[in-house]
Amino acid sequence: MKSYLFWVVGLLAGVMIFACKPPQEETQAETPPRAVLTRTIVSQDLPIVVRAVGRLTPDREVVISAEVPGILEKYDADVGSKVAKGDRLAQIEAVDYRLALKEAEANLLAAQIRLPVTKNSFERAKRLLPEKAITEELYEQAEAAYASAQATVTQLETMVAMAQRRLDKTTITAPFDGHVTQRFIEKGQNVAAGSPVMQVADTKTMRVKIYINELDYVYVDKDDPVTVTVEAFDHLPMAGRVDKIGIQADSRTNTFEVEILMDNPDFTLKAGLTARVAIETRVIPDAILIAQSSVLFRENRKEVFVVNGDRMAQVREVKLGQMVGSDVQILEGLQPGDDLVVSGAQYLKTGDKVTVIQ
Repeated sequence: MKSYLFWVVGLLAGVMIFACKPPQEETQAETPPRAVLTRTIVSQDLPIVVRAVGRLTPDREVVISAEVPGILEKYDADVGSKVAKGDRLAQIEAVDYRLALKEAEANLLAAQIRLPVTKNSFERAKRLLPEKAITEELYEQAEAAYASAQATVTQLETMVAMAQRRLDKTTITAPFDGHVTQRFIEKGQNVAAGSPVMQVADTKTMRVKIYINELDYVYVDKDDPVTVTVEAFDHLPMAGRVDKIGIQADSRTNTFEVEILMDNPDFTLKAGLTARVAIETRVIPDAILIAQSSVLFRENRKEVFVVNGDRMAQVREVKLGQMVGSDVQILEGLQPGDDLVVSGAQYLKTGDKVTVIQ
């Protein structure tokens, strides 16, 4: 019985001691700062460059056709041949045209021999008519014969000139300096008037046709600096110049055509090569550029996060401008000197403590 009482008294004493012990203070767990990467905003001049892709074509390219029919006797140039203005490209057999010229010259010579005879007869008639030695009818006949002889000589002179021109046209020549890009005929082939013979291109200057949208088109001017990169030549930039600016948009693509010229003095550039054109249309001073990946698109807002002096995140709504590669221009919302969060912003909210990673 005594042992039982002793056990009960001990239990009550333990309960009283535990009840009198003060409660432990609860510790609140704080959220650790989020690690972010930042970049200090710096303004800079922003060149606005219009970029497009086209293909090189010769500045001038013409198909030369035969002007008179005949058998092709020979050709003096072939595809790839360099030719100068006036060089013979091909020759049509000219025998028939030489004979026609000789015939016309003979007819002219006969008419020229008859002309003085009719002239003398007319002069004699003029002297005799006042003396009533001939009738007025004979005078008129002499006058008409002389006038007809003059007209015949003029007509035959024209025939000779035309025969000479037809003979000259049997020789097909280059209209300007350049290279032969195509040949359409073979030796011995019967060529009709108007049939294509050769194609000649002026490749001393090359042309690139590009098509740009209306937002870029309104800023393009003939004085804009132009660089052209030809992929086949190690992507080395070459100087170009704006030559023509279209005045009407293509109805299918709603783009405007712009033509660029490039000097090609050593003829290394060839027609058909791919060319990438960059036209610097203007420069925006003191522009702010940030990586597009720094912008958060939330509902109808475009936001970024900056870090203030207390190492706390703050959200800013921004207005976007020009896209420049992987960057974008900020028109409103950021100022030079702001510390922009460029990595880790997607996990932030305003007021979060941050740790900036160096």
